[in-house]
Amino acid sequence: MRNNGQIANNSIRKGTIHTGLDPAAMNYEEVDAFLQMAYESTEFLKGIRTETRDSSKGTIDKIGVTGRNLRKKREGNPAGKQTEPVYQQVPYSVVPVTLQYEITEEKIRMEQRVRKQNIEEIIMGGMTRNFGENMQDLGFNGDMSTLANDPDYDFLSIADGWLKKARNTGNFTDWSTLDAAGKLGIFFRLERSVPTRLRSAGQFKYFMHPNTFSERLEQLALKDTSASIQIQILGAQKRINNYDVEEVPHMPEGSVLFTYKPNFVIVNTYDMIIRKTTEGKAAVTEDKRFYATHADGDFIFEEPGAVAMAEGVQF
Repeated sequence: MRNNGQIANNSIRKGTIHTGLDPAAMNYEEVDAFLQMAYESTEFLKGIRTETRDSSKGTIDKIGVTGRNLRKKREGNPAGKQTEPVYQQVPYSVVPVTLQYEITEEKIRMEQRVRKQNIEEIIMGGMTRNFGENMQDLGFNGDMSTLANDPDYDFLSIADGWLKKARNTGNFTDWSTLDAAGKLGIFFRLERSVPTRLRSAGQFKYFMHPNTFSERLEQLALKDTSASIQIQILGAQKRINNYDVEEVPHMPEGSVLFTYKPNFVIVNTYDMIIRKTTEGKAAVTEDKRFYATHADGDFIFEEPGAVAMAEGVQF
């Protein structure tokens, strides 16, 4: 089986890594290959929707037909209602990002001499995976209003992620405001908060941190020793209210999303460059190669109304 470094080497032409001062962007096929590798780095990213566009700002179109449009057919007479598709548009605006890394020339020489490996390919594959993992992390936790004294300010303030957008534009429930009955039935509440006309948009799931799901199972096990609970504890099933549960390590504990997976969308543009330099004072004196991946991204929901979110959930 080929590793990501080999895939990168075979899928992206050698001239992709530019050393000139005014490099051209990667071509469409190379960008698609890079993003496919990056977004296969986590289980969650494999099933979401990705869009690659030419423009840094625009809209994602969604065409649909809704409403009670059937009419009784009358010979010789029009039905009295002409149905037109609904052209819904979701705006996006990508934010430029960069991922920088370095390799010592001594490390390259040692790996080639001792292990007969091309460490540059291996690290390129690792940085591609790291790009995907960072995009998933930012996709959930990004918040442009992050305080400047936050230790992760430089990362979190890049863009607003899905959790913030679900809080602002989805069907949001604050756990702390619920009474005892509301807390007990939180998952039923999330399900009902999504309009029924949107529940057929896709296969809905609950998304949460692994510890949040584990805490729920622990509490159920303390109250219920039935076979169905034991099956879940043993890992044979991960379901709540007959909906699958997908554990997402990058989600904060206590946050729960209820939606269909392709509703998560990452938008990138084709304006992507991977640059490398072995020149300059630092490269010479430190005996290193320096790399930078220049890309962009935005995180949106295809249908914001089909998202339910609870925050601060405890069991």
